[in-house]
Amino acid sequence: MSEVRRVAYCPHCGNRAPQRLVHRQQYFERAWSTDGVEDEHPWSSFVAVCETCDHLLVYDNIGDQWEDGKFHLSDLVYPESGQLHRSVPGTIAEVYKEAYRIKTLAPNAFAVQLRRAIEALCEDRKAKRGNLQVRLKDLSEKGEIPPVLAEATEALRILGNIGAHGVGESIHPLQTFAIDEFFRAVVEYVYVAPSKLMEFKRKLKRSVETAAKENNG
Repeated sequence: MSEVRRVAYCPHCGNRAPQRLVHRQQYFERAWSTDGVEDEHPWSSFVAVCETCDHLLVYDNIGDQWEDGKFHLSDLVYPESGQLHRSVPGTIAEVYKEAYRIKTLAPNAFAVQLRRAIEALCEDRKAKRGNLQVRLKDLSEKGEIPPVLAEATEALRILGNIGAHGVGESIHPLQTFAIDEFFRAVVEYVYVAPSKLMEFKRKLKRSVETAAKENNG
């Protein structure tokens, strides 16, 4: 296989850099339609190496052709990128995407950016006016955020303050992973889980209606 490269963002090192394709795996992926029909789709997974940091990246692509060129059209599946679920409002997703790029490069700035994302969440969920602590308390009291996640968002607020104003204190690189997990948990509860549940109900309703038509036909 001749050398194939793409230039793309690497979550490992935070750089947009050349990535060299080192392995391509071709296989068929099973899938089911909403009416229960099983089918198989050709699939390709690509393993690449970032030529800046030498870390591995894994991409997936579904298609009717197995070509090295599909590598340039494939989606990153490892490591996680800064892309949030489509149900998350753009005002929050964009702040998080910017933050993710500096997660390991600038921990303090990352914490500040996630604090901004929490502020954007409060604005989107129409929390009452006040400082961030007041707004998070309001969301918790209204049931928008459960008690456990309310504690997590409070921790994010405090760490964001340390990142922005801490004198003699700073965010350790290892803390950024916990901060990231806390934030994603909040987003999952507020936006992603309700969106997935609604989609499931919609597909279930469609399946029931299709079955009813077939039985009546």
